[in-house]
Amino acid sequence: MNKKNTFHSPLFTRHSRRRRAAAFSLIEVVIAVAIFAMAASALMAAFVNALLARESAVSNDQLHADIRAVRMQLLLEPDIEAAEDGDEYQTLHSGEAVWEALIEPTHLVDLFRVRLDIRFSEPPEGQAADYAETLYLLRPTWSESDERADLLQDKREALEDTRRDYRF
Repeated sequence: MNKKNTFHSPLFTRHSRRRRAAAFSLIEVVIAVAIFAMAASALMAAFVNALLARESAVSNDQLHADIRAVRMQLLLEPDIEAAEDGDEYQTLHSGEAVWEALIEPTHLVDLFRVRLDIRFSEPPEGQAADYAETLYLLRPTWSESDERADLLQDKREALEDTRRDYRF
């Protein structure tokens, strides 16, 4: 019988070296798991940021819808004194809105500068309770037609005076 041990045969040692070379070492596996963990945590952070951005966008949309509704209340007010005094309005998302306006005529016919201030009783989470904006309104419901006629007549006369100077 051949006393050669099969474990020390050249065929087995070549096969064993190939198996060891084809396998991953413990260090390589640990490095791969660490890289995977870093990638997973980065993806998770991006996912959480996307969810927070979506929630913030919904909150902003709700607040802007309530601001538009209050702005419409101002624009529908037929009396300038009542518009300046303001009013209260129950919004859909931000509770009760208390608004007032500062209305100033400009040098242009029927153009008004309006500062609108709004205070919400229950603003969406992360949003401020106070909101202010400046609007320039052309011919709002409170502009008076007799005042408009006087201003237009003044402008017409000034234009005619200018044209008289340039007659040929």
